[in-house]
Formats: sequence, structure tokens, C-alpha cells
Amino acid sequence: MDKNNGENSKIVYDGVAHGNVLQLKYPKGCVGPNDNDTPACAAQIIQPLVKTADTMWSAYDIFFEDGFEFQLGGKLPGLCGGKCYTGNAMPETGDGWSARIMWRKGGNAVQLIYFMGQKSEYGDDFKWDLGGKNPQAQFTIGKWHRIVNKVSMNTVKTPGAGDKNGRVQAWLDGELVLDVDTLRLRDYDTLHVDKFYLSTFHGGSSAEWAPTHDNFIRFDNFTVSTDSIAVSLDNAGGVGLNKRLWRENRRADSKPVEIYRVNGSRVGRGLHTESKTLPLKNGRLVKVVQ
Repeated sequence: MDKNNGENSKIVYDGVAHGNVLQLKYPKGCVGPNDNDTPACAAQIIQPLVKTADTMWSAYDIFFEDGFEFQLGGKLPGLCGGKCYTGNAMPETGDGWSARIMWRKGGNAVQLIYFMGQKSEYGDDFKWDLGGKNPQAQFTIGKWHRIVNKVSMNTVKTPGAGDKNGRVQAWLDGELVLDVDTLRLRDYDTLHVDKFYLSTFHGGSSAEWAPTHDNFIRFDNFTVSTDSIAVSLDNAGGVGLNKRLWRENRRADSKPVEIYRVNGSRVGRGLHTESKTLPLKNGRLVKVVQ
């Protein structure tokens, strides 16, 4: 993928629930994105979005394979905009931001955000603990997780001086784990959520971040949308329908509907707004019947 010509990527079969999924290799001893001409340690792709917006959702399923070493930490994909600042490049003119995800030591999950006013030159960690109200969320080896992010850009009343009301939310397996709404992501209202950053590797940059053997992570159901995304996995491993999320995001004209999978099996009864379909597992759709 990207600079390594796909040498760390493979499509593998994961069983009935997920079918074919993307498997990425995190090579022994490899750390960092290797932004020069050397191969990326796993994957490093900045994908421009066909449609940009001030509010954007992203989601994917992730599975850390047996033997995975969290070490000191590593990066996972997320949304970004403008210059998509990362590394030790600090935003200084409100012309870019990024909101990737990280695993930290022991599998602790955090949001790594680059924004105007950040404290660290390497971005600021926002723990997935709902501001200290919940226990620290963790990734578990050998289990499929569902990650959902929602990024809402801050307002700009005065060009060149954005307001501190940008918002980043995160859900892990259907539970809200992050909700920070004091971010200055931009200084100009011409800057939007416009890229998905498939950036994943161990690191950091020094040897203590590196895996001691080849590690593997599986990914499935990548989704980026201006509309709400299901935040949980059902018991079969597919994307579920989270009623609490629907309640938070329903519109005034929403009404009850019967919801079925495309194979005809009934999912249940829920609220329907302007969308005729909702994403389900493996890119298949939920059929909404009035």
C-alpha cells in the first residue's frame, strides 16, 4: 500500500461474519511512518474525500491478531483536513489538523489530535475515558472492535482566529468514549474535513516502540460519511444498529420503520429519516421498508 507497493497488505478470509478483510503486517523492528523514500512500516495513505464537509463520520472494524505487541504505542487511521499536520509539525496558522487514533501501552486507546493551541509538538492525547468519567478504554487482542469517529469543525466568526468549539467524538464497540468540544481545528471557514488518513504503524521513532516479531492487524468495513454511522457490532460480528445513537441524531421528521437486511431477514424496528439505506457488514446495506 502506498510507498511499500502493498508488501505489507493482504486480503484474507475471516469467516462468515466478516468474509474477506484487509490484513496489514507490522514488520519486526519497524517503527514510524517512514515519510522519506523508505517503505512504510504498515500503511501510510492520505486519501482525499470526494465530498468535504464541516461534520464527517468515519468508522472501521479492527482485530489485533494473537501475538500482537502494543509496546509503547502506535497509530491507527482517522480523519484530517488541510495540511493534515502530524509528526512534530505543529499547526500555527489554522490551515490544517488531524485526529488519528492511537493504541498506547497495554492497549489503552486515545485520540491523537493536532490542532491550534496543542500542548505537545507531537499532538495531544485525549484518553478514551469520557473525560475521566469512565474507565480507560482498551483494545483487546483476539477480538473484533468497532471504532467510530465524528469530527465537527469549529466556527469562525473572525477569519484568522477560529473559535474553540471544534468537536471530536469517538465510540468503541457502541460506547461513547470521547467527547471533546473545545478544539480550534481551523482559523478559516474554507477548511473542512477533506481527507481520510490511513496511517498505521508502531511508533514513535525509537527502538523501544518496535515489535520484536511480525505483528498483524485486520481491518474491515471502512466507512466515511456525512450521515450518522452505526456505532456497534452485532453478535455475529457485523455492524449493528445502535438505538442510542439514533435517538441522539434523529431529525424532527423521523418516523418508525421496519428494517431488514438485503437477504430479507428482519433486523428490527427503528427510526428512519432521510436515508433509504444504512450500512451493514461487508458493504451490504440495510433495506428500510415503510
